[in-house]
Amino acid sequence: MSGNPTNYDISNLFRDTIAKTIKKANLSREQVIDGINYLSGLKLSKAFFDQTLSKKLNYRFPAEALPAFCHVTGSLEPLQVLASPLGALVLNENEAKKYKFFKLLEEKAKLEKQIEKLMKEVGYEKI
Repeated sequence: MSGNPTNYDISNLFRDTIAKTIKKANLSREQVIDGINYLSGLKLSKAFFDQTLSKKLNYRFPAEALPAFCHVTGSLEPLQVLASPLGALVLNENEAKKYKFFKLLEEKAKLEKQIEKLMKEVGYEKI
């Protein structure tokens, strides 16, 4: 992988994104924690959660809580922060379906060209 190593230092951006996502969701930290714990089976406390959002780097937001966090807040922004340094995009379900649809159309066009070429090579006439 190429790139500048400083591009991968996302700790503060990730923490800020988590905090902003909670605010945008209009949920209290307690509501978010309850949702994460319910969905994931984790037992996060508010104190731990507050520490993971502080600037202290010895506390980290647990990766296994992130899917539940995103579900509870309705936001994929924290996942996008993690994916961005790799040049990746995070798509919601509808966006992923559209992407797959257009990839299939592209594949279909390629296959149709290959079929047409082979038909000409073997002298097969279109009906």
